[in-house]
Amino acid sequence: MKTARAARIASVLLAAALATGLASCAKREVVQASPPRAVRVALAERRSFTVDALYSAKIAANREVDIVPKVGGRVSAVRADVGSVVRSGQVLFTIDPSDYDAQYRQAKAALESASAVLTRTSDASQEQQMIQAKAAADQAQVGYDDSKSLYEKTQRLYDGGVIPKQQLDDVEARYKAAEIQLESAKQNLDIVQTKAGPQNSDVATGQVDQAQAQADLAKSQLDATVVRSPIDGRVSFRNVEAGEMVGTSSLAFIVIDDTSLLAEAGVSERVVGRVARGMPVSVAVDALGDGAIAGRVDSVSPAADPRTMLYQVRVRIDGADGRIRPGMIAKIRIPLETRQDALLIPESAAFSANGSDSVYTVENGRAHLRRITLGESDGSSVEALSGLSAGESVVTEGQEFLSDGDQVITSTN
Repeated sequence: MKTARAARIASVLLAAALATGLASCAKREVVQASPPRAVRVALAERRSFTVDALYSAKIAANREVDIVPKVGGRVSAVRADVGSVVRSGQVLFTIDPSDYDAQYRQAKAALESASAVLTRTSDASQEQQMIQAKAAADQAQVGYDDSKSLYEKTQRLYDGGVIPKQQLDDVEARYKAAEIQLESAKQNLDIVQTKAGPQNSDVATGQVDQAQAQADLAKSQLDATVVRSPIDGRVSFRNVEAGEMVGTSSLAFIVIDDTSLLAEAGVSERVVGRVARGMPVSVAVDALGDGAIAGRVDSVSPAADPRTMLYQVRVRIDGADGRIRPGMIAKIRIPLETRQDALLIPESAAFSANGSDSVYTVENGRAHLRRITLGESDGSSVEALSGLSAGESVVTEGQEFLSDGDQVITSTN
């Protein structure tokens, strides 16, 4: 019994061993029969190589002008919108001119009155001078009373939060101007009344000069109610609506000249010494894909930004076709040096294996893992400092599926 059982066990074990051996052999045959891997290869070659520095940049307009009104008031009309093409001198918006027109007419009247006083200083008729001086004082009194009333009304509106401080300041300025004109007219009347003699002419001349200055200021403020574009360009920002109040601190419009653009970047102290105005560089705009645009250095900052310790470099590029717009992100490639006879391989061939720079080389139809030392890259090629020789084939596509020693079928890039 025991002998028969032992025989059966031995027979089973022998059959299992034979089956295992056959399966192992079959597996080896399958492995050996695996087809070669298809890969692409390129040759390591020696040629000149330019080392570049790559910096992130932001696209800006050639000119950008913030437009703030010189006078405050209620917007009566808006003549342009975001995206509008405007010419230098073209009207963007207008402010209600009523108050400024009244101020200008008042200033003109005061100038005419002062001029008349100057003329009367040589007139023999003191009585006529007295009549005219009194008329001027009366007129100035009326103007002062009106200005004072308007100022007190405006002060109440401002205290109630109805109007902005700028409008109150404008009304207060006109009130003070009227006060000065009244005081001047009273002084002139006193001179005429006391028959001050030769000094009348000097005083009258000063009054004319003062009245002329007030008239010029009033005319300037009246003209400023029409706000115009200072440059040819396009409206990139608008912050006014008809009927709303604006002040002299309100940013109303931004007009840009984007026929040419600037790519602005901050570069390190290691690079700035190699950058000069007029130097050609390439600019890649992220929104346009991989294509590079030719540009030239427009300016280099003489000092570093104290916050970033980088030097601002501006590169001018053409923006006339409208594809590139201010605010887009770009990269500036600045050439630093050219190395002759550098050994280069495609950057796609290199990878990291166990923390070391590596490539797969191909020899006699098999791939071999090779440790190498890499240097600088220009974005498409990378310098091989050691571990490779010129003319060797390196795998550029398909290496992620390879193991050392695999059979391969190659094609070139």
